[in-house]
Amino acid sequence: MVNMMISKIKEYHRILSLNLMISAFLFFIGDAVKGMDFAYVVIDENIGGRTAIGDIDGDGFNDIVVHTWSSDRGKQNDGKIGWYKYPKWQRYSIVNSGHIFGDGVLVVDLDTDGDNDVVTAKGNDNEAHVFWYQNPGDNATSIWKEHKLATVEIGSEVKDIEVHDMDHDGKPDVVVRTKHKFAVYFQESPDSWIEMKTDNAEREGMTIGDVDGDGDYDVVMNGFWLENPEHPRKDTWKRYDIDPMWYQDITGGWQDHSVMVDVKDMNNDGKTDIILSHSEKTGFTVAWYESDHTKGGPDAWTKHEVGVIDYCHSLRGEDVDLDGDVDIVAATLIRTKSPEICVFINKGKGLMWQKLRLAEKSAYKAKTGDIDNDGDIDIVTARSWDMGPLQLWRNTIRDSESDTVGRIGLGALPPQGAEVLIDGTRKLLDEKWTYWKGPRFSSSLPIKWKLVDDPTDQGKVLMSYDPAAAGGKYGAADIVTKKKYRDFRLHIEFLVPHKGGNSGVYLQNRYEIQILDGDSGKHGMAAVINEATGPYHAYRGTGKWNAYDIQFRAARFRDGKLTEKAMVTIYFNGVKAHTNHKIQKVWGGENSGIDGGNQGGTGITDVPGGLKLQCEGHEVLYRNAWIEELDLKEPNTEWDAKIHTRNR
Repeated sequence: MVNMMISKIKEYHRILSLNLMISAFLFFIGDAVKGMDFAYVVIDENIGGRTAIGDIDGDGFNDIVVHTWSSDRGKQNDGKIGWYKYPKWQRYSIVNSGHIFGDGVLVVDLDTDGDNDVVTAKGNDNEAHVFWYQNPGDNATSIWKEHKLATVEIGSEVKDIEVHDMDHDGKPDVVVRTKHKFAVYFQESPDSWIEMKTDNAEREGMTIGDVDGDGDYDVVMNGFWLENPEHPRKDTWKRYDIDPMWYQDITGGWQDHSVMVDVKDMNNDGKTDIILSHSEKTGFTVAWYESDHTKGGPDAWTKHEVGVIDYCHSLRGEDVDLDGDVDIVAATLIRTKSPEICVFINKGKGLMWQKLRLAEKSAYKAKTGDIDNDGDIDIVTARSWDMGPLQLWRNTIRDSESDTVGRIGLGALPPQGAEVLIDGTRKLLDEKWTYWKGPRFSSSLPIKWKLVDDPTDQGKVLMSYDPAAAGGKYGAADIVTKKKYRDFRLHIEFLVPHKGGNSGVYLQNRYEIQILDGDSGKHGMAAVINEATGPYHAYRGTGKWNAYDIQFRAARFRDGKLTEKAMVTIYFNGVKAHTNHKIQKVWGGENSGIDGGNQGGTGITDVPGGLKLQCEGHEVLYRNAWIEELDLKEPNTEWDAKIHTRNR
């Protein structure tokens, strides 16, 4: 085991201004992190509890859900669950009274009907129940129907809940930890669940992510992880240890087994790392772990210490300063006389850290997300599990940005010299594009793709449907630019109207960047297909526009032989998805594009290719596509990306 105390940076804290905002207190906080300030908003002085972030009413902006305990730790029937609507924070009820207790509340479309529901805990100290509440639609202001999902354990409360499609059947499943049990509830239908439950080590802290890089989500707890098996409904979820300091009995008390945990790529090496903090003790450092052999036990994991936070009951890995690497949001419980809410700024590959103290306040399971659609990470938390206020720290790093040219994200405009490829006109479509006449081509010119009204904004957009590709026949009616490219920067926006919608953006008519609603794996949304998983959390969902910003370097050859593989860096809706990823091959065979039939896709040739858009029998919309030719001498596709903050 390698123990590295990398750095302990001086704290900075200065309040910049104090103003009123929507009848809340507002001030700015800043430090030596260039350009990064936070606005503090009190949303509700009197409400405490667990929080969740998500778009409840379907207006395209994230709202806040709060789960507030009943009196006497769940024994009374006076607990509440409600949601606050952005931006004026009106409160609407989900549950007016109930035995609300336990930890864990999530905003997720559990019944896959297109709007977000709420999954959460009920019960008391000795009853661990999971319920979900069905979004009624119509702005979510009418009655929410309650569904009981399961009683997980008698003798405990619910400690952690996560939701993900754990068995790749297209339906969200529910993962639960109690003090003594671990369970996965596999969805047959929103009212029918198959339980996989087993005894588990104590006690608190759980998240999910692809620890071993095999394309499915595993479960990470206090110093160990459980492998998602080949048949997750019936096979054993095997345990692998990371570091015993998080699960060993030290005092014999329950506090020994209490952590917060997150999984992120901390050093941009394309591998999942694990972040841990102690949620119920003092003097413990926040730490992150990396491994090339995740099943090798504690000796196979390298520990990197970040900084000490007492009672660190809030822990989130996010790119807070928008520099392309993961920072850490950490905060203390109310138990200490010196509480703090902090951001540890990653100053390089997770090996150096700068501590930014936002406030001398406590937090409880703080949540992070983009509240105001400006492309940066905000922080939401209550003061404690049962006390207000409900608070928002709004990241204002983007507020001063006004120039849109050359930026990334929705609405980004082309820099000088870039070539516009899609502008909503038939003239440009016919001028710039043609069909790719591969082995399966079965359409005919002129291009049959349609220009249709933008469903959310003004103007026309390009729709991918062509009858020749019905039934998923990719390669039958794909369109490709007439011009061929080597190195370039690309911006393209897309909207998936329906669940399961599928298309793809092919770089050089070879390498697919996937567009697939509902799939978060290596064949899913924003993936470098079959090679690297995209950040599905950045996807805005069906019916909403999304943006890929891509910098690509073509493969290099010497004397006709491949010497350097193609390389790509990608931002997805402003979130860095892939960094200098070396693309291994053309996937999908000869019908996928140039070189797809050469040596199983590995026989790359020294020939430029056009930008191709896939038609696979689905209606996917495209707009605002432009490309800038580059000459990248060095094998590096990163660039100084600044996100466009158009109100979208």
